[in-house]
Amino acid sequence: MSKRKYTATKKKKIEPFGMKKEFYKRLLYIGLCIIPLVLFGDEKGSLRLVPLPFFLIGMYNLLLIISLSQLIIDDFFPPKVLFEKVAKPFDKFIYYFSFALFFISLVFLIFEIRKIDNTINGTQLFWRAGFVGIALAILVTIILKITNPSVYFESKRRYVVHFGIFVGLFLLTSATANFINHFYAKTDEFCKNYTILEKGTSGSRSKAHFIRIITENNIEERFSIQKALYNELTEGSEIEICMIKGKLGYEYATKFNKLKN
Repeated sequence: MSKRKYTATKKKKIEPFGMKKEFYKRLLYIGLCIIPLVLFGDEKGSLRLVPLPFFLIGMYNLLLIISLSQLIIDDFFPPKVLFEKVAKPFDKFIYYFSFALFFISLVFLIFEIRKIDNTINGTQLFWRAGFVGIALAILVTIILKITNPSVYFESKRRYVVHFGIFVGLFLLTSATANFINHFYAKTDEFCKNYTILEKGTSGSRSKAHFIRIITENNIEERFSIQKALYNELTEGSEIEICMIKGKLGYEYATKFNKLKN
């Protein structure tokens, strides 16, 4: 009885990471999607809908990069340990501390977001304070890498600690700066009249109502207001906004009054 000979098939080698190519590809897609957004962004007619599918495709690829961010980072900067069965107590503490820092900072910012909206140059205050948080995060990272480098040995822990410290401190310093600005503001109130450029709503279930005005420095500002007042106002009409001088020098709106005709 003759024996059949079978040729051995080589198994395809699967790379453990290989995420760099995927990252560059998704980045290219996002770059290509930005082109129609720039070209048709100011269109008012039917052409204004042209960028919509490109915006959705770009957002999909951005979310994909975010979901794969840990693998992408591991490919660019391979960790010393992919998975660690037993971690040092201090490494565990930093891991859970980073988690807590991010969520506490996020909740704090949610409570402060409307007050940021009602601060003149509130966006500027937000970013300036946020960059202070980033600088503080860099300092904390340097200290940890010098004193306890094992914190960054394991892949998942490294990712969580970097994310929690950098994003957490960014949000925390932004929210804290805004809180200090309005909570410790001067009590002297002053009022100014402004013309309403635009009124609108944002959100789906719990709608936020806002108006846009131009300040004395020729800067467009957005303010969140109550629904009852929003319904009484019209675009082009004037509104009285009463403000106080914040502790950090940023004016904060406290009252919105409809002017009588």
